[in-house]
This record gives sequence, C-alpha cells and structure tokens, in this order.
Amino acid sequence: MKKVFPLPIYVITCMILKNGISLRGLRNLPPWMIKALVFEPLRWVELTYNSKIKDHVILKDPIFILGFYRSGTSFMHEFITQDDRLGYHTNFQMVLPEIMLCSERFLSPFFDFICRVLNIQDPVHRIRMSFKFPGEEDAAMTTGFNIRGAHWGYFFPKIMMSHIQKYVLFDNIKNSEIRGWKNDFVFLLKKISLANKGKQLVLKSPPNTARVKLLLSLFPNAKFIFIHRNPYDVYASNKRFMKLTYKIYAMGGTKNINTTDHILDTYTQYMNKYLSEKNLIPDGQLIEIRYEDFIKRPMESMNNIYTALNLNEIKYCEKKMMSYINSRKGYKKLEHNLPPDEKSIVTSRLETFIKQWNYQLM
Repeated sequence: MKKVFPLPIYVITCMILKNGISLRGLRNLPPWMIKALVFEPLRWVELTYNSKIKDHVILKDPIFILGFYRSGTSFMHEFITQDDRLGYHTNFQMVLPEIMLCSERFLSPFFDFICRVLNIQDPVHRIRMSFKFPGEEDAAMTTGFNIRGAHWGYFFPKIMMSHIQKYVLFDNIKNSEIRGWKNDFVFLLKKISLANKGKQLVLKSPPNTARVKLLLSLFPNAKFIFIHRNPYDVYASNKRFMKLTYKIYAMGGTKNINTTDHILDTYTQYMNKYLSEKNLIPDGQLIEIRYEDFIKRPMESMNNIYTALNLNEIKYCEKKMMSYINSRKGYKKLEHNLPPDEKSIVTSRLETFIKQWNYQLM
C-alpha cells in the first residue's frame, strides 16, 4: 500500500503548507492540481503494474550521461538516443511518471498534436516541445510526488540547497532515507525499462554527476559519459536557466534567493564529488568529452564514445545521427556576456575547474 498513499494531493498540499506559496507562484499551481486530481484515476490504474515493476530485472546496466546543468548533457542525450537499440526516459515519463505505463501510448501523441497545432516551444531548450524527447529521472521523482525528489527546489527555491545536500550529496541523512531513495530510484528505472521493452537505458540527470559511487553500488557495470563545458558559459547559461525556471515553475517565493551563490555552490559541490569519485569507475566504463569539441565534431566524438565504452556498432545508426545533426544546424547559441565583476567572482570560485579542464581564465 505504500505506493498508494500518501495521495498526490496530500503531498503537494503539505509541501505548500510547509514551504509557502507566493502570489506570483499561484499561477504555477494549476498544473499540480491537474496532476493530483484529474489524473488520479489513471494513477490507480497504474498501480496494477506494481508487481510487474517489482519483478522486472534490468538486464543491462544503464549508460549515465553526467555533467552540470547547461553543459551539453541534453544535446548529448538527444544525439545518442537516435540509436533505437537504446532506451531512454521520455518527457512524458518525466512529467507524468505516475501514469506512464498505462497512458503514454495514447496521451503522448495527443499532447504532441496540441504542441504542433499551438506551436508550443520548450522555453529552456528553445526548440519545439515534444513529449517524445528525452527527459530526466530526477525531475520525474519530483513530479511523481516523491518527497525525496531532488528538484523540489525549483518549485520551492528556499529548500533548493537543503534538498541538494540530502538527495544529491546525501550529507547528514539517515541510512534509512538513503535506502528509501535508492528503492524509489530503482523502482522508477524499472518502470522506464519496462516502457522501453528492456532496452539498455541511456539516462541523463545532472545530479547523477555527484552520485558516481552510489550509482556503481546499484549498477556495477554501468557506463558513464561525462561532458564538461567552459565554466564561464555554464555559469552564464545557468543564470538565464534559473531565472526562467523560477518564472514558469516556482510556487515558493524567490525574492531573497541569491542565484549566483546557488549556481556556484552547486557547481562546486557536484564537480568536487565527481572528481573525488570518478576513479571508482572501472576501466572501459567512463569517457570524458569536452562540449566545445563535441559541438565542432559530433560524429567523431560519438565514434569515440562508442569505441571507448564498447557499445554496439555505430554504423547501424550513423545515418539517423547525421540527420539529427543536420536538423540542428539552424540552432542559434545564445551569447553570454558577463559583467567584469561577475567574471571576477566566477573566476575566483571556479578557478580549480577552469584549470582542471584547461579552459582559459577570463
């Protein structure tokens, strides 16, 4: 019965009562109410899959794409999933994980039709919205009304850092809570695996960058693609990203939130954890990619990934990958111009990582 209760409406109500909701945040509340009430009958239908999910075995350990937000992880994810021998977590599964097995096959095409007719754009990635595009499992844990979801901080900004400490870095947290998070995470991945008919999964969620040791404890043969980007660009892009996500997702107040500290603190913690744990990854299970090289020579980079990780023959999907690259040629990169004082702050806080990957100090 633990997958039945607490009810979604109870969870979101408790989160609001505990963390508060601002006047501006009220406009971002309706989607949660729709999820919690309108889709509740389908959630009960989904519960009939629980025993099948529990018994499902993930036969081939996943491939995890690591890297901080705005480092090219989404582009990498979309690119590699052109290989239809691999499975992935869709946007539908990210938005509605609680009903994905029983409803994706008919609701996802309907939602995509609405997106096409209304020309709805993904505000973060600035491309046409589609529920078939790859999503993130950390976001799914949150949208699935799991109180251990690391992304609740986007909806209630004042708890962002505390949730990162607990459910990304696992600092000052009881072992029972860590076990609970692991169980919930594996349950979600089993659902995703079922939805993909058992294909090897390629998963992308930036918090996993700081969870290498934990992921290896769950999937010893997992493979990792780490992508890094010029920290100045990462910082500037994250400033835009956080401003936008707070506007379209936040229910809690953002007035006293220092986004500069949030970005730099989180980036530092994620990268330090990754650097301290990456040596735990066995030979042949990790490749590190520079974003700037990946953008200039995408097929060469993908060939290197397939070779380094001993994946399937890339010629099988080479045409589809090339077609995807050609479709992205009109995509315009936003220019990020940091004021001198901000550049100085970023340099002082991130100098270690700028030197680690041989980027030029500004």
